[in-house]
Amino acid sequence: MRAESRFGLRVEPIDLDATLGCGQTFRWRRDPDGSWTGIVGRSILRLSASSGGLTVDSMAASPCTKKDISTYLRTSDDIASIQKNLGRDDVLSRGILQIGGLRLVKMDEWECLISYVLATYANIPRIKTMIDSVATAFGAEILDGVHAFPCVNDLREASTEDLSRCGLGYRARYVRAICEVLDPRDLDRMKRLGYADLRNELKQLPGVGDKVADCVALFGFGRLEAFPIDVWIKRALSRLYGVTGSYAKLSEFARLRFGGFAGYAQEYMFYNERSLATAGRCIFSEE
Repeated sequence: MRAESRFGLRVEPIDLDATLGCGQTFRWRRDPDGSWTGIVGRSILRLSASSGGLTVDSMAASPCTKKDISTYLRTSDDIASIQKNLGRDDVLSRGILQIGGLRLVKMDEWECLISYVLATYANIPRIKTMIDSVATAFGAEILDGVHAFPCVNDLREASTEDLSRCGLGYRARYVRAICEVLDPRDLDRMKRLGYADLRNELKQLPGVGDKVADCVALFGFGRLEAFPIDVWIKRALSRLYGVTGSYAKLSEFARLRFGGFAGYAQEYMFYNERSLATAGRCIFSEE
């Protein structure tokens, strides 16, 4: 595919492998040359490391703007300040500087919601396959058979049977039910809610429990105090802090321990646990 536009984006620090490959977003692939190609909105993007930041190639008739990708990569986040804050924690302080290039992303709220409903009880390759199938079936074509994620109104046209043909299994009925009760005005209103109210409202949606609500609050609505808890994070909290128990108990511990940057703490610990499991590399150690 030919690039329609190219621009530089100043963002430091940034580690594309850590940021785009750690399971917080699902429509990216790593290219052999170390760049990453993915879809943001209605744009196909290739991100490559360059001096002081990134080179962004947009390969679609509707190119992504510098503001769009800046929002997506949260370039306004002051990573040094965030790490200084979290570095007061005795455990995180021991390795936090090694992963400064891991940034949180800010996905489209609707895409994030449906993606994480699909992500329940599924591994990352399966999640990517389901999302790509839904996009291909119902999303607008961007270029050469590559499709954007369908908007609310597009996906509302799909029946449960249509969604099931995308390989969603039991998740098809949840996606269909969400389409029936949610519209763009709801999403706009929810953007103005504080974390606690947002989380509670998300949990009223079909197929959305504690973890999905926190993932959507963090990666979609950008609420950095959200702390999603999965098996990796349960393992991390038990190993590093000796804390076990219910989702509510672990959430309370994280909010008190990490405050307004709990989402970054979560992603650092997730990255650490995955590195430990796959490469035997441990950044953080027990107290």
